[in-house]
Amino acid sequence: MEQTNPGLLPPDSFLSNIGLMLTYRCTIACPHCIVNAGPNRTEEITVHQAGDWIHQIAGYRDGRIKGLALTGGEPFCNPESLSTISSLAESLGLTVSAVTNAFWASSKQQALETLERLPAVKLLSFSTDIYHQRSIPLERIGNAVWAAERLDRIFNLAVCTENEDDAAFIQLLNTLQSMIDPDKIRVSITFPAGRAVRRNVEMQHHLSDKPVVSACTMAGSPVIFPNGRVIGCIGPLITLKSSHPMALGDLNQQDLGSILDRAEMNPILHSMRIWGPHLLVSLLESSGYAHLLPKKYISNCICDACFKMLSNPAVVEILQDLLRDDQNRKVIAYGRLHYLQEIHMYDHLGLDGSEDFDPSRGILASMQ
Repeated sequence: MEQTNPGLLPPDSFLSNIGLMLTYRCTIACPHCIVNAGPNRTEEITVHQAGDWIHQIAGYRDGRIKGLALTGGEPFCNPESLSTISSLAESLGLTVSAVTNAFWASSKQQALETLERLPAVKLLSFSTDIYHQRSIPLERIGNAVWAAERLDRIFNLAVCTENEDDAAFIQLLNTLQSMIDPDKIRVSITFPAGRAVRRNVEMQHHLSDKPVVSACTMAGSPVIFPNGRVIGCIGPLITLKSSHPMALGDLNQQDLGSILDRAEMNPILHSMRIWGPHLLVSLLESSGYAHLLPKKYISNCICDACFKMLSNPAVVEILQDLLRDDQNRKVIAYGRLHYLQEIHMYDHLGLDGSEDFDPSRGILASMQ
């Protein structure tokens, strides 16, 4: 098997971090927002509910989960709640990060004072791109970066674009690279889901006949939403209403431990983490289901193939049937052990290294 994920993830990374969406409220309503956040949204997790879930997070397998990522919406809309929740998480041994558009950084001093009131938030991701800058001046990002550096907080910039060749994006990227270390800038492709799907103009994506060949580094960090749903990542799959394999469970019906234990044996989720959705596309093609697949994929957007497959109930059913095969499950277990240094599935299936596999069928055949 060709390694497709070298060095991207630390050993045993599955469930080392988990996200908690605090609110759908945001100071702005960006046209590309997949969760439809905005000033008129009111859904917000209570401190009491967050406390219950954070205790479950911290207690899972005697502290297996190390990080808690607080997201939204805009978590800084309610700084008192953010402070209480982040402090609780830190007191329970979790390293806390938060995503923000930095609306609060109207000056360097204001940015500094804001972060000083949130000592438990050790990592920050500042969202800025041509969409955010319609409402949030780039100067505020500069102020937030200055304050983060002054307080020794770890940070990065999250930038979305429809097209990496777009002149406005390139100009912005050059500006950002003059402000901070380019290695701190994370670029992702704007996805047509959530509010973006309602736009009246065609998005300017580059398209390809084949999906991106890359493992998914996000599927190892589930996200808890204010309504209790637990989704395997914070990508566009969160917009799907139908059941799908990355919808891991509901905290109103089960405890977090049961949901995460079940996720350990989820073959679609772990195939995404080891090889990425392109391998599942190949598996469907080699199994005679190419006619169910899309003709085009968004270039450089790993989420696109995943979303298109899992939004089709017929494709989901076929994938689940194919990956229920005993040989395929064993290959996935070996993949987790070899590429990700994760032993849980290998042990659970009672493997010992003596197994024989037929390379002419299943997942192995699709790798040829």
